Amino acid sequence: MSYRPQFPFKRSPCLEQRCMYSFDATNLPVFTGTLLNGQITSRIPLHLDKDSEFVLRAVVTQGPISIRLETPGGDPLGDSDNAQVSTNYNLPTEYCSSVAGVVPLEGGEGVESPDGANYLLYMYNGTGRTINLNTCVVNLHGLKRYPSEVCR
Repeated sequence: MSYRPQFPFKRSPCLEQRCMYSFDATNLPVFTGTLLNGQITSRIPLHLDKDSEFVLRAVVTQGPISIRLETPGGDPLGDSDNAQVSTNYNLPTEYCSSVAGVVPLEGGEGVESPDGANYLLYMYNGTGRTINLNTCVVNLHGLKRYPSEVCR
């Protein structure tokens, strides 16, 4: 699956490189188990590289999981204080038909994260059956912004 922005972003004076962080059973131990119906996971850290800051522009998932993502600053990228807990999670396939994508900031430049930051992932199973997490993938699409003399 590829991500292509549907609207242009302003060019930055910094050196920018497109980047995708992919999290699945090979690099995130929680994806080697199962998620029972009605079960919620909490605070799964998604570690970013320490070489540059990251600007998140889209989240793409595979699998039937509903997710909630929090920025490194603790701000949720979606609802988080609803009375019914299940409504705090988004099932990205509700937004697109074939490739699920949720754009965190419409018309903005994205969500900026310092180098070495951690996003926090929460998952919810509201499918009525047990989900094998081995088939689930969470991809963070964006760009790495490397400092240069012009940026400072």
